[in-house]
Amino acid sequence: MSRIPVSLDPFLPRALERRWEGEYSGDELPRLRAASPEGAGIAVRVGFTLVRGPLGEIRWQAEIDGETDQVCQRCLQPMRWHFQLRPDVALIRPGDRPSALGEDAERLELGADGLLWPAGAVEDEILLALPLAPRHEQCGAGAHREFEPGEGDREADNPFAVLGQLRGKS
Repeated sequence: MSRIPVSLDPFLPRALERRWEGEYSGDELPRLRAASPEGAGIAVRVGFTLVRGPLGEIRWQAEIDGETDQVCQRCLQPMRWHFQLRPDVALIRPGDRPSALGEDAERLELGADGLLWPAGAVEDEILLALPLAPRHEQCGAGAHREFEPGEGDREADNPFAVLGQLRGKS
């Protein structure tokens, strides 16, 4: 097990089959910090291995676990969002499009320098998994009827019934 480096060349033989582990805070993940409420606590634990895939490609297999603060979109109260992500993607050099992988294969294009920047890759995976409208599992907001019938409500005639009556008179 090794600490996660800032960047690494995944195509070097010494990088393959090696386990990398570490933690990231919100300061190391600025885009996630920007996507979270102000003052949000962010804790991310990461472990990954670079392996050679069945087609000779280099794959990034990671376990990303953590939590961050979000705002429930039902009750608008703070909530904690827990995540467990397991990306398994093929690493490709900038501009390469290996056809052997197929169109549906998940790919991660390396930086222009040809290096893997783990913090950026982890941040990308978390941002892709962020819920569009986070909410508490058992949020009670919205469980009651929003509108109750009152005195101003009346039984209106069905407009199609009125048309039927008019049609019958002709």
